[in-house]
Amino acid sequence: MPNYYPMMDDYYFGWHLGMSLAWLIFLIVVAYLIYKLIKQEKIFAPSRPVANSAGDILAERYAKGELTRDQYMQMKELLKKDQ
Repeated sequence: MPNYYPMMDDYYFGWHLGMSLAWLIFLIVVAYLIYKLIKQEKIFAPSRPVANSAGDILAERYAKGELTRDQYMQMKELLKKDQ
């Protein structure tokens, strides 16, 4: 049977190729966004404790009772002098 519409074969091939490329680009963009999120440690990364300043650590130790009031005040003054 002769093909009465030979141009249609080229049209459908181009349409399928275009859709395949669109899906490929979409998947690449999604993969890149997931990579960036993981790289920035927004997801799938264990949370790390935030490093405290010396003053915060000192206040925490005083609150736990590891230091007396006099020790706390002396160390606090030393920290102020160092800054």
